[in-house]
Amino acid sequence: MKPLRLLFASLGLCLACSLAAQDLKKPKEEFPESGVANYRLRIKAIPTLMVQINGVNVLLGVDTGCQGTAVLTPRAAERCGVSEAFSVPSMGNSGRKESTYGLVETLRAGEVTWRDFHVAIMPLDGMDIDGLMGADLLFGRPFYMDLRNKVMILGKIPDTSAAHEVPIYSRGGHCGVNIEVEGVKVPMIVDSGASKSYMSSLKFRGETEFRGFLPVATVRGTSLTRVQVCKIKSLRIGGAPLTGVEFIRDEEHNLLGDDFLRAHPIAVDMASRRMWLFEPQATDKPGK
Repeated sequence: MKPLRLLFASLGLCLACSLAAQDLKKPKEEFPESGVANYRLRIKAIPTLMVQINGVNVLLGVDTGCQGTAVLTPRAAERCGVSEAFSVPSMGNSGRKESTYGLVETLRAGEVTWRDFHVAIMPLDGMDIDGLMGADLLFGRPFYMDLRNKVMILGKIPDTSAAHEVPIYSRGGHCGVNIEVEGVKVPMIVDSGASKSYMSSLKFRGETEFRGFLPVATVRGTSLTRVQVCKIKSLRIGGAPLTGVEFIRDEEHNLLGDDFLRAHPIAVDMASRRMWLFEPQATDKPGK
């Protein structure tokens, strides 16, 4: 098994709990006339995209589990001329601390530009990227992702006549969905910033299979982690079997990660609270 890499940006690290929402500037978006933007993703530990922030090229992880607009590392923020604007108390998965924010003038990804908004500035010590694109940018319009073919579309959902529709809910801007684990409902976050899928020991107390110790990179650094895979007999989503996903037992997090997104291209319309699962398409040949 290849070393796992996991971003727990979905755990509230990007959102200051005591800062009024209206004090955080939201982006002003500029889409092409068609209203649709197509992207070719790069796959590192997680999907990534080369964008320009204030005219400077940076590599961002495409992280549907990142709460808020975006995150920049301190080094990338300095390169892009994004200075610290303010810091406020926040609550993350490592306890209470300070969250720092800076103002981005422009973030350009292909034909789309987002202007005049705040991003969190924080180290991503375990990840070889400059920052993260978060849920507020990705789910602001209809969203499509096919990790097998490294494709992302903003502003349009493909023909869903052959797809499986599943109701979703918004959890702090995330895409939340309920799955059935041996007949028991378990809420999950669709998290492209997690290289694998995870299920908490609270939600699954059955048998697990030990897979050894592997180095896992997170926003807090890299450490050896004991890997216990849940031995689940029945998985369903929206009444249909859930295939192509293997859950690693975690202490508290329930995430559908990139193994799920490789097995099931998805479309999300947060406004209507719907998600569609598509059949995997043939992978593009090299060079195309």
